[in-house]
Amino acid sequence: MEEVNQLFLDSKLSKIIVFEDSIDNVIGYLHHLDFLKSPKELRSILHKIPTVPETMTAVDLLNQFTKERKSIAWVIDEFGGTAGIVTMEDILEEIFGEIHDEYDVEEYVENQISANEYIFSGRLEIDYLNQKYNLNLPEDDAETLSGYIIENHESIPKQKEKIIIGDYEYDMLLASETRIDMVKMKALNGGTRRK
Repeated sequence: MEEVNQLFLDSKLSKIIVFEDSIDNVIGYLHHLDFLKSPKELRSILHKIPTVPETMTAVDLLNQFTKERKSIAWVIDEFGGTAGIVTMEDILEEIFGEIHDEYDVEEYVENQISANEYIFSGRLEIDYLNQKYNLNLPEDDAETLSGYIIENHESIPKQKEKIIIGDYEYDMLLASETRIDMVKMKALNGGTRRK
């Protein structure tokens, strides 16, 4: 247990993949937060990991992650061996470009993926989104999209949580305990447009 805990501390990873005998036999993953529960054995905190074929598209995988409320998958090659591990962040970076941390220069994601669906960085300003995408989000109190969601939800939603506010459904693609980084926004019944 101490060894694994130290591995989390040294690597600064939030998840560690566990395999038995060979890397082609992945049995799950460990999450660093589970060590706060002081587990007696590793198997008691081992999470199942979904498997996906390496031929799956990034968009299909993003949809699967969202639907299953997962953020990591084991990628299998055509021979049934391990091709790798993929995370939600990997997929978002593949589709939209590198996701920067707080020490990088901010680049905001904004992408219309269908007539009524968008993926936005939480820090984009509401008046900008209304103007550029012809949306009808209230511009009264909150300045940013994440501020608007937090204000209406009365807390910071968890990653992969879906909430409905007004004419839109918000799916938290990337969120932490302190902020919303990326949101998939879907207009319900076509949503309302600015007139």
